[in-house]
Amino acid sequence: NINEKGEFLSFALFLPTLVIFILGFIYYLFIPEIGDFLTDKNEIIKQYVFYIFIYGVFMGYFEVFYSYSKVQLKTVFGNILKEIFIRVIVTILLILLYFNIITEHDFVKLLMLAYGVRVLIMAWYSLKDTYKEIIWKIPSNAKAIVNYVFFIVLSASISFLFLEIDKIMVSKYIDLSNVAYYAVATFIGIVVAVPGRAMQQILNPLVASAIAINDMPKVLELYKKSSINLLVISGFIFLLITLNTTSLFQMFSDKFKGGETVVLYIALAKLIMMSLGSNNSIMANSKYYKYDLLFGVLIIGLTIYLNIILIPKYGIDGAALATLITIALYSFIRLMFVYIKFNMQPFTLKSIYTVIFIAVVFLLGRDVIITQNFIFNIVIKSILISLFYSVFVFVTKPSDDIDRVIKDLKGRFIKGK
Repeated sequence: NINEKGEFLSFALFLPTLVIFILGFIYYLFIPEIGDFLTDKNEIIKQYVFYIFIYGVFMGYFEVFYSYSKVQLKTVFGNILKEIFIRVIVTILLILLYFNIITEHDFVKLLMLAYGVRVLIMAWYSLKDTYKEIIWKIPSNAKAIVNYVFFIVLSASISFLFLEIDKIMVSKYIDLSNVAYYAVATFIGIVVAVPGRAMQQILNPLVASAIAINDMPKVLELYKKSSINLLVISGFIFLLITLNTTSLFQMFSDKFKGGETVVLYIALAKLIMMSLGSNNSIMANSKYYKYDLLFGVLIIGLTIYLNIILIPKYGIDGAALATLITIALYSFIRLMFVYIKFNMQPFTLKSIYTVIFIAVVFLLGRDVIITQNFIFNIVIKSILISLFYSVFVFVTKPSDDIDRVIKDLKGRFIKGK
């Protein structure tokens, strides 16, 4: 009812504030130790340790308001703020930095300000129609809420750390400039996961609703459909990226040479994650959500261990390899867990055909250089990959949903003619 909704909202706003004060005090006490842990070689990082916590607060509260917005089925604006807003700000600030209009210190402070502004915008958008419903009272089921939120927040924190730990470890063991090259390479590689981010916005409420009413056939249907759809779409992006990386890096400095391996490892890791479809939604919305935290802790430990071994030996390639190994293992564990607990898995023969096709195209096209002009090489290769992939999808029809979209587009094109 409305009262319970208002009580829950006030509690959701109050609880993070309490946690922030407690963690903030602890963080403040150990700033020197945190700085020493983060880097052995790059002293400049230590002067920005305090800002890390502020960034974390802004990012955390953004997720609170964004989640409340999603509950109201308003996801588009929040997704724009999350995926586009900061990237645009960073681009602008980098341009200003390049032309010496601002300093590195100004960059950090202005970026922090941008994160703060984003929180305020998200808060206004999510509360503008419902702020009058807020009831400042502890809800009767507060204990159950705290218990659930505790595990979800820890799981989300581990997921975030899982994504960022490699960059932290790179800055700890090798020269700071390598972090920039590694960040660029990983940024290119993670593009493979973009379709998954968009689809998860749709999948999560559907899977949650199906699990709530124990409609397991529907959960299995969503599991299989999301898996093959993401495998096909992300596989196409994987080929476009990995087969054009060498030419793409020719547009940058020679210092980026060698980053092709990082892109390959990260892109492959993301493709493996995408192939699991709605696995994450099933885990998060089932009674077994606590196990995800356990798996995450174990994987973080393995990630740190592999980074300690591989980065000093192989540099940024070692960091990317550590990420690939841990993501592959993490995905396998989650896949087997859902199979054991729910007796379902997402793959079919069409999944195998798709993986084989992606592997064959990658192996055949990896060393092919059509022209010495890197721009033409990218364009021609991309056209050929698109043609081969279109023929594969048209002939094998791996996904009914994608096939339906193609037929719809074909019908519109013919009518337009």
